[in-house]
Amino acid sequence: MNVEEINLPNEFSVRNFNQAIQNISNNDSTSLSQLRQNYKLFLTDYCENIIKIGNSQSIETVEKLREFVAHPDTKETLFAIDSTSGKPEFLEEVAFNLENGFKRLHIFMPLETTPEIIWMNSGFNFAVYPRDEFVAVGLEWFLGPEHPLLNLLPPDRFPKYQQLRMHPDLMAADAMKGWMLVHFINRGYTGEKCIDDILYWGKILWLLGKCMPEQYEHVLMDWTPEDLAWAKANETAIWIELQPAHVLFETNRTVFHSWLTDGPFTKFGSIPQESPDRLGVWMGLRIVDDYMEQHPELSAEQLFSEMNHIPFLKSYRPE
Repeated sequence: MNVEEINLPNEFSVRNFNQAIQNISNNDSTSLSQLRQNYKLFLTDYCENIIKIGNSQSIETVEKLREFVAHPDTKETLFAIDSTSGKPEFLEEVAFNLENGFKRLHIFMPLETTPEIIWMNSGFNFAVYPRDEFVAVGLEWFLGPEHPLLNLLPPDRFPKYQQLRMHPDLMAADAMKGWMLVHFINRGYTGEKCIDDILYWGKILWLLGKCMPEQYEHVLMDWTPEDLAWAKANETAIWIELQPAHVLFETNRTVFHSWLTDGPFTKFGSIPQESPDRLGVWMGLRIVDDYMEQHPELSAEQLFSEMNHIPFLKSYRPE
């Protein structure tokens, strides 16, 4: 089916909070009232969880919000956004890709609603902040790895490998992936064992690839093409490290988190520093790919409802 012919269950909506928030820098109660009315739940999250300045209803928080908007660092960040990831033509392209992604999701899962897309400046706190109702995207996280503003960020919080991922080409896939990870978390996911996380990530990335077929696999992983090539060339060796029962079924998250977390490389066993990070995530995608290829009759709903590890592991054959 032509994706343009698909009708979403609710209207696809995109709003720019960066623009809306500018009006409260003056002591204008009408602007503040409109902001609260228009953004409701998001404004609460923005004040209390994203930039963490306090209760969104208190007078003190309102003053802090005005100070944040007027601060020179905020203005510098917004200027950088306006010249890169916040350009109207670029945001239109990202919104177009996201709308098509959610239309394809509607084909796979017709009962799912579509979240609102909100552009924001998170103060470098969140690249993606998802709820069922909306997904907010921190545009400052997608300025481009060469942008001079990134040189001002503390290197302990923003190491080089992370800065290299602050690329605008990743925005659409990262936004939809972030929303999916939160939205589907109650579909039987327990997180009790390493394999639970690996398969959950695999299901998310499999579905993301179906919803955004125009995105390369390395983009879905936030990798470079060279990272993906390394993983494919070493898949059997990776599986040898991962597949023992004491690794796959490990319950101590501090032990198995290195398979799944961001870093310069995957720090586990004999895996070398030349490796990309989050190899467990990519292995989850490989396992789910093989499983769905061998079971083409299964729907996406059935994929997420299948919680037995054994059928997945039996289907997988490392290349």
